[in-house]
Amino acid sequence: MLCRQQVAELSEYEEQFAGKGGRIAVIGPGEAAHLPEFRMVTGYRSDLFADPGREAYRVLGFSSGIARLIGIKPLQVAISAFKSGIRPGKLQGNALQLGGAVVIAPGDELRYLFREKHAGDHPPVAELLGAISDGGQTG
Repeated sequence: MLCRQQVAELSEYEEQFAGKGGRIAVIGPGEAAHLPEFRMVTGYRSDLFADPGREAYRVLGFSSGIARLIGIKPLQVAISAFKSGIRPGKLQGNALQLGGAVVIAPGDELRYLFREKHAGDHPPVAELLGAISDGGQTG
């Protein structure tokens, strides 16, 4: 549910990313068969890829595990997502996998790297937009 919240939020900024010369691509740990439903629920129109083997997650050093899903912060984010209209759906991929965000410039220059510390730990969209034009940051 929390990844749906993040992608639904990103979908609201697709034109701003394009206006800065950027492009959003979302990679999920589910199967390709789940992509149409995910797109419908989130309103996301840009590039969407399935990585059921979670190779991209491993390469980027994104964490997974039950301990990172439990706690007050993930609960607060889940309540916020629910209040904003995001509902849990059919499980698509590994529920224990945390995500993150990456901004890669032409020439494979890493401008921004964000790894979730717990479920629902999403980077501010303003940081992603800023990384497109300012040279970015990692952290």
